[in-house]
Amino acid sequence: MPFFIRGKRQGNIKHKKILKRPRKGDVSQAKKAKFTPDLDEEITSEEDEHYIKGKLINEDEEEEEEEETAQEKKVRLARQYLKELQDQKTQDEEDDEAIGVRLREDVLEASGKLRRNVAHTYIEPDQQDIRVLKSKHQKLPITCICVSHDEKHIFSGSKDCSIVKYTIEGKRLGTIPGGRKGTEEVHIGHTSHIYSLAVSSDGKFLASGDQGGYIHIWNAETLEHLKTFKKHRGAVSGLVFRRATHTLFSASHDRMVMVWNLDAMAFVENLGGHQDAITGIDAFVRESCITSGGRDQSVIIYVLVDDKQLRFSGHQDSIDGVKLVNDKTYVTFGQDGGLALWTTLKKRPHCLVKAAHGYQMNGQPNWLTAAASLVNTDLIASGSMDGFVRFWKVDTEGHRTLQRLFSVPVPGVINSLAFTTSGNHLVVGVGQEHKLGRWFKEKSCKNSIVIIPLKKKIMEKSVS
Repeated sequence: MPFFIRGKRQGNIKHKKILKRPRKGDVSQAKKAKFTPDLDEEITSEEDEHYIKGKLINEDEEEEEEEETAQEKKVRLARQYLKELQDQKTQDEEDDEAIGVRLREDVLEASGKLRRNVAHTYIEPDQQDIRVLKSKHQKLPITCICVSHDEKHIFSGSKDCSIVKYTIEGKRLGTIPGGRKGTEEVHIGHTSHIYSLAVSSDGKFLASGDQGGYIHIWNAETLEHLKTFKKHRGAVSGLVFRRATHTLFSASHDRMVMVWNLDAMAFVENLGGHQDAITGIDAFVRESCITSGGRDQSVIIYVLVDDKQLRFSGHQDSIDGVKLVNDKTYVTFGQDGGLALWTTLKKRPHCLVKAAHGYQMNGQPNWLTAAASLVNTDLIASGSMDGFVRFWKVDTEGHRTLQRLFSVPVPGVINSLAFTTSGNHLVVGVGQEHKLGRWFKEKSCKNSIVIIPLKKKIMEKSVS
């Protein structure tokens, strides 16, 4: 073979080095051998070695975690158990404190002494947050509304004899259609204008009353008809449940108050005393109710336990409604445009705001048509036909003042107002005309339900 061929072949062999790996068992030889990795070399998953940051690490050289001894395990479990006991104790203390606060509030509530001063924390809501609900099933003015105690549902009644159920977000859940006048024997529901609605505290029963004197009882969840009462001889102007019971009070233009037990679906008793049509009624925890007597310009508290009546008077014209602030304080409103603050300790109003919603073009005060109170607080709201809902701060200590906070534009006639239990929303029933008649009409507004989300100030915490 020529020498130049042999030399070239030998040169190629000379520059090619073959690295032999040490045997797995030969640890001393593995330590002595230097390994220079080839970065272009492909490492397969079959190899037992890992290349990390330029170093070769054998699995045999990895540190093994020390196993937990039996004694250490006992200590760890004991510490874990003690921590769980401490967490449970903290939770129980918080629960006990919450229960204690609730029990104290219940005692104060039952005695009429529970007062939360929250009115100063509210500020005027943003117009873009206000929601307007208009259902094709209620084309005539909304006459009355009520909100469930858990704040999940709104019920509205209308002059078209129908009832619509909404969520607080505004989604329609169901409708009870109205019937034509004269079909009372065959139609399940109302056949005349609905004037009043009430829902029980547990959300089980919904009661509705109409112009013809009928009271219908419904399952508030399914809107199934349960019972019809027909004992009033005039329009049912007001309905209210006593808190945490199924006792229902009804007021009527026939000048009577009737008491019903819905557990037995039975009539209990009649309560008289007014000299004119009863226009409003309210009740709370105690076994009593309060009514306003329209043109007899009086308010009567019926104390059922003692079988007695407390009579109050003070307005210059018809009293169109009454709302309890707590069991000893209430407000009244009426056609003289006045908003009056009362207690059960005095026969006359402690405070009277004249023309609370301003004056009409003819110089007469705007007729107050609705009011609502956030029970056991110092916040109330009033409505008229001047295009505004006004919010007021009640002096629940000295009962000397009703201070106006702010107003929210709501075009139309305010026929009904209701706060949610938490005070986060005010629900407004709006109509083009008054619920009792057609003396005036606001054609520019819509027959609708307006939901006003209420805003509170961000209270800064004091730094000590």
